Amino acid sequence: MQDIAISQLLQQLQMTPAEANTLWFADENSYSALGALTPYMHNLTVLTNRFDIYQQAQTLGLKSVFNDVDFTAACPVATDAVFMRISKEKAVTHHAINQAVNTLSLHGQLHLAGYKNEGIKTYAQKAATLFNHSSKLKKQKDSHICSLSHPKAAAHTELLDSSHYTQLRTIGEYAGKQLVSKPGVFGYEKIDDGSQLLLESAQVFLSQHACIHTQARTLDLGCGYGLLAMTAHQWGLQHITATDNNAAALSAIRAGAAQNNININVIAADAGKGITDTFDIILCNPPFHQGFEVSGDLTDKFLRNASQLLAKNGCALFVVNSFIAIEKKALSIFKYQKTLCNNKQFKVVLLANNELLTPNANTQ
Repeated sequence: MQDIAISQLLQQLQMTPAEANTLWFADENSYSALGALTPYMHNLTVLTNRFDIYQQAQTLGLKSVFNDVDFTAACPVATDAVFMRISKEKAVTHHAINQAVNTLSLHGQLHLAGYKNEGIKTYAQKAATLFNHSSKLKKQKDSHICSLSHPKAAAHTELLDSSHYTQLRTIGEYAGKQLVSKPGVFGYEKIDDGSQLLLESAQVFLSQHACIHTQARTLDLGCGYGLLAMTAHQWGLQHITATDNNAAALSAIRAGAAQNNININVIAADAGKGITDTFDIILCNPPFHQGFEVSGDLTDKFLRNASQLLAKNGCALFVVNSFIAIEKKALSIFKYQKTLCNNKQFKVVLLANNELLTPNANTQ
């Protein structure tokens, strides 16, 4: 489906002078924009917090920077125009708008677009207050765009509340490990119920089948701030790799590993794509939203990549919402599957290419 907000931004980009130094902030809502940006690549930088977008932009020949929404690092010189489709998470949107204030040149403009039901009118109003301008929205169906010039008195205006976006913080403890997180990471302030169910079920299963030992290679696939990886280490697993597509998540798990003095191999990758190692144990709580949309393709991608990353006698343990038909999706990918538990909200599914049903006699 066409993203009208992206179309509005592209129309505005087309009207921007060719010599203008421009920045396009591309989070997970901007996948459809990249191909259309290539005619403007000479003076355009794509800043993204998503590793797959970074890779795609590089493949297209676009100048691209992958970081956790740091406009200054992406554009060391002042920017004449910033293009931004609002993000799903308010803290990310507010932080990016704040960044634009300090990035724009004297006559530069911020172009902000999104849908009415995503809160674009509220974001535009807040941005207008910050930029000391009136908010004039242009409507196209249910999408709106506003263009704001460099703020006249930003030094005296309070920045938008970004929940201290750049600050890593300890959010609690689980299985003896301190959890470090930040805004921009999925469920950053809590211990996810699905992940907790996965850990409880996985520990029982892996212990019964003698899978927990010092030589086992473990992957936290889509690691977030690292709850699964940290807990796996507490079980006694030592060769742990964690991967995520999101720059905020990668910074959080690196900080958490350092705080807990754990050696975790952290890799930026799109659902594990491009990782060459294989693993005896894969733990995964896959996302099923891409931006504002529910995407069944995401689950498919995690399943396919997990199969490729699984060692010959390894097992993958997934947790998903109970309504997701992961069993059907996995039929053509894995030779064996078993639902370990289903509490009507989440279910934990074991996937393997060998049958793993006989518990170790020493654990009975």
